[in-house]
Amino acid sequence: MSLDKKQFLQAYRTMRTIRDFEYRVSDEFGKGNIPGFLHLYAGQEAIATGMCMNLDDDDYIVSTHRGHGHCIAKGGDVGDMMKEIMAKQGGSCAGKGGSMHIAAVEKGMLGANAIVGGGPPLIVGAALSAKTLGTDRVGVSFTGDGGSNQGTTFEAMNLAVVLKLPAIFLFENNGYGEGTAAGYAVGSKDIASRAAAFGMPALKVDGADIFAVCSG
Repeated sequence: MSLDKKQFLQAYRTMRTIRDFEYRVSDEFGKGNIPGFLHLYAGQEAIATGMCMNLDDDDYIVSTHRGHGHCIAKGGDVGDMMKEIMAKQGGSCAGKGGSMHIAAVEKGMLGANAIVGGGPPLIVGAALSAKTLGTDRVGVSFTGDGGSNQGTTFEAMNLAVVLKLPAIFLFENNGYGEGTAAGYAVGSKDIASRAAAFGMPALKVDGADIFAVCSG
């Protein structure tokens, strides 16, 4: 996917919105205005933006505990998101989900997930519904390098191949699953190469390169 001027400006606007949103959330958290805890997406903006530029509102995504960027990239309302993070009435989940359960169902963002590796099985269900109903929708699971080691993730990938589902498993390797380095925890040293064991094609791109993510 090559980007024309309009698409490039859209991508920049989305990435800048994610970065500014995360900086503001971090600032508010430091002031004690946000209950609970949060995990920022700053630095990974090109991944969510590049992937979601290839999707429509009718397509599905599921996220991780680090889900603000995914929600914004899929078109979630930033005002509703901020209310949700601050546990305010009028938030995207009525203020009851908070940062790690952010969602925008009307935009196909089915929710963030505080369970490591909890997203892939959910996207298999969404993709199965698309296949069953005969739509052209696809489902994308955003998962971190930590979640790539979970049995739920492996089972979901296998089932997606067995049932021939329109599902994409996108792994964001930022080098650490919480405090554990991917170089230690990923035995194969390469998350993408694992896909071959399930009979699934895979691509590996630079997640900091918006053009590489879009075309990937």
